[in-house]
Amino acid sequence: MPGRAEMQEQVVGLLRVVARSLRRQHVGLAAGQGFPFPVNGAHLALLQEVSGHPGVTISQLARLTGLPKSRVSVVMARLVAERIVRKDPDEHDSRLVLLSITPEGQRRAAEWSAASQRVIGQLLEPLRDDELAVIAKGLTALQRAFRQTEGQDLAERTGDAPSC
Repeated sequence: MPGRAEMQEQVVGLLRVVARSLRRQHVGLAAGQGFPFPVNGAHLALLQEVSGHPGVTISQLARLTGLPKSRVSVVMARLVAERIVRKDPDEHDSRLVLLSITPEGQRRAAEWSAASQRVIGQLLEPLRDDELAVIAKGLTALQRAFRQTEGQDLAERTGDAPSC
């Protein structure tokens, strides 16, 4: 049986392959959903964050996604021009612009999400129930580790204790 270091190395390699494959799938799906411009992983990540965090700022999006602020600004300008994202002034700070997804953006995101569910469902179809259970258990553990790390990162930035 491989040791812990070997298993961690294998998991890291597999995660990279899976993430790359999912990114390719999602970009292809978005293109098939009629987005009026070329869509890449950054567009999708930013759209997902704006959808999940209405009223987010460009700076916050850059922190959430790890993308450079200049890249976030360019992508958001494109999404605003296509009426997928809306800019609103912050009523408390006139220097800030708050971003939220438009009804058209919500419609397109819902279509893309449904198409993504179908494609991933087809991908998982040939797997046995016990294989799906192992994947679900492993991904749940990984999600828990990410949340714990995110809580620690937040605590380091704010001085608060991480929530459990």
